[in-house]
Amino acid sequence: MRFRSAFAATVLLSVHNVQLHAADLAWTYTTDLASKGEVEFEQWVTARWEKEHGAYNVIDFREEFEYGVADNFQIALYLNHHYVYANSDVPAEDPAHPGKRLAGVYETGGENVHAGHNPVTPFDGYHFESVSLEAIYRLLSPDKHPLGLAVYFEPTIGDEETELEWKLILQKNWFGDRLAWALNFNYELEFEETDGGYERDAVFEWFTGISCRLAHNWSAGLEFWNRHEFADTTVHEYSAYFIGPTIHYERGRWSATLGFLHQLPIGQAFSHETKEFAAHDGYIFGDEQEQYYVRLRAGIDF
Repeated sequence: MRFRSAFAATVLLSVHNVQLHAADLAWTYTTDLASKGEVEFEQWVTARWEKEHGAYNVIDFREEFEYGVADNFQIALYLNHHYVYANSDVPAEDPAHPGKRLAGVYETGGENVHAGHNPVTPFDGYHFESVSLEAIYRLLSPDKHPLGLAVYFEPTIGDEETELEWKLILQKNWFGDRLAWALNFNYELEFEETDGGYERDAVFEWFTGISCRLAHNWSAGLEFWNRHEFADTTVHEYSAYFIGPTIHYERGRWSATLGFLHQLPIGQAFSHETKEFAAHDGYIFGDEQEQYYVRLRAGIDF
């Protein structure tokens, strides 16, 4: 299976004075939270694909159950699972020269391919990977202050990896909330189980997005993502950049958000391993990133 997608949205309608919804953006979080006592279910489906060579296609699924504890505090439970198909997608290592790639030779790999899989054969499988808990506390509302501010914490526990993630969320509204901008700074610690214990890595990334609310419950926006990974939390491996449009629709209790991101050919590889096995014509591939991402979020309020 290979995903091919293009994303376009054209809207020629007058603007309505409607407050930004928390899911108007597909990747960037806002400070708009569930009201006290409000319950929401949201289904996330994220497709990501395209490496330097071969096939690597993943569909990530997340079921989110969200609850407003107070007007400024919400919690959520996530179920995380995925489907992956991979075939000859990562460069093979030269057995005669460890740490060097074998020119023109590729094997099946990637972060979602199970350990122990025969790298010369395709991999096709489904995996329920983890459960996450989320807590967001809003310190400042963009409706009452010049800038909205919220803090976020999410622990994730899985059979192969444990993660701790923190976010700082900023939001600014203009024109009676019809135009909104959000900025997220994320830091994540990853503890991956290995034969000798745990391997500890870190991620620093930031997201930013702008969304304009339009007539007939529609909004459209643009998002940008920059991701940095650190082996053993200190060795800077790479910096990758992504950009793409987002469109959002809501009616009554229902809402849906669709976003597309494309990796820009301006990535930077810093570690030897990343330069040798992941960097390609300005992109970061290997077992790190993909070229295209599409995310659908569909929710209902109770």
